[in-house]
This record gives sequence, C-alpha cells and structure tokens, in this order.
Amino acid sequence: MSFICVNGETNKILEVLEDRRLPQLVRHFMRYTQEARKKVKYLVMDMNAFRHSSPQKQKHYRRLKRYWKLLLKDSSKLDSQSRPYHPLFKRPLTQTDIVDELLSYDSVLHIAYDTIQFLKYAFTHRDASRFFEELDTLDVRLPIWFKKKLTFFKKHRQGITNAFRYSFSNGVTEGLNNKIKVIKRVAYGYRNFYHFRSRIYIIQGLIFSQHEKEKQANISAAL
Repeated sequence: MSFICVNGETNKILEVLEDRRLPQLVRHFMRYTQEARKKVKYLVMDMNAFRHSSPQKQKHYRRLKRYWKLLLKDSSKLDSQSRPYHPLFKRPLTQTDIVDELLSYDSVLHIAYDTIQFLKYAFTHRDASRFFEELDTLDVRLPIWFKKKLTFFKKHRQGITNAFRYSFSNGVTEGLNNKIKVIKRVAYGYRNFYHFRSRIYIIQGLIFSQHEKEKQANISAAL
C-alpha cells in the first residue's frame, strides 16, 4: 500500500491512505485534535523515512537502495557491455560502472566488497586454502562485527574444506523442505500425517506401492 498505519498494541489497521508523501500525511493527521496527537507515545517506521541533511548523501542513499543487489552479485557476472540509461545517475552505465560508482562512496564498503569477492572466487574454484587464507588476513579497517561474521567460518574449517573437495550437497533436501513448508502453509496444516505425506508424494509425482495404498485406504475408512 502507499501508506498503512497500524496500532502497535492491538495490531489493528488504523488508516490506509492513497498517498504516502509527507505533506499529505501531515495534512491527514493534523485533522486530529492536538489533545489526541499528544497521546501518541511511540512512532515506529522503517529506515526509508529517514533523510540525510546533505543532498549528496541523500543521492548516494537512493542509488545504494536501488542497486544494492549488484553488490551481492559475482563480479565476473556483471554486465560490462550494455549501457542502458539510468535515471538515478542521469547517464548510460553498465552494471560494472554502477558497482564502481557505488563503491566509490565509502572506502570500507569497497574493502568489504573486495573481501567477499575474493571469498566467492575461492569458493567457485573450490580452493579451500585460498578461502581460509583470506579469512586469516582480513583487512584491519573492516568493522569488528563484519569480521566476526566471517571468522565464524574458521570454526568449521574441516567441514567447509570437505564441502569444497566433494560435490555432495544437501541443497536438494533443503529445497524440498521449503516446498513441503509451502504445502503445509497453503493447506493451513494437516491433522493427519499420512494425508500430509500423501500430498507431498502426489506433488512430487511419486507412485504409491500397493502396501501404501492399502494403508491409506484403511486410514480413510477409520476416519
């Protein structure tokens, strides 16, 4: 919605408005009496509501918010050929150009980006020694909280090394688990486990054995 206001204690909707621009919001809430407005103790909002005093910083903020996903992308997969026009930059740019521009806004961000890209490169090439060498030599300029997130990997050095060495993965299992959660959520839960399992089997295109069919028939008859 353009604007939605919810009571933080009851979780009930207070207002749904068509326009979320500040002048329109001020005009709407000024309709309440001063006595009613003074009763408000807390105002909770997302970070989008904050504005920088500097127009330049505000411009950087909008660009980072719009293109942050490019910073997470493998640098080798960034498009460095096509140059579409980007209104926030007011000029044609490739994805590589945009990332370079964003990284120029903050030196620590640039260091963090390079660190992650080195780790991604080591992961892609299954180079465990290079991966942990990067973790052992993190730039001192990186924030402590950032380094703690990465050095956590060192506690699982052997497991990660094995993951680099072998092609086995539980990715398929995790994917199926997510699908099963969706099946359960869409149905608002299942009272009977065997009905739930049957639904999973059907969606996965599995064929029941005769024994399973008989068991299902007996369960249904009992119900």
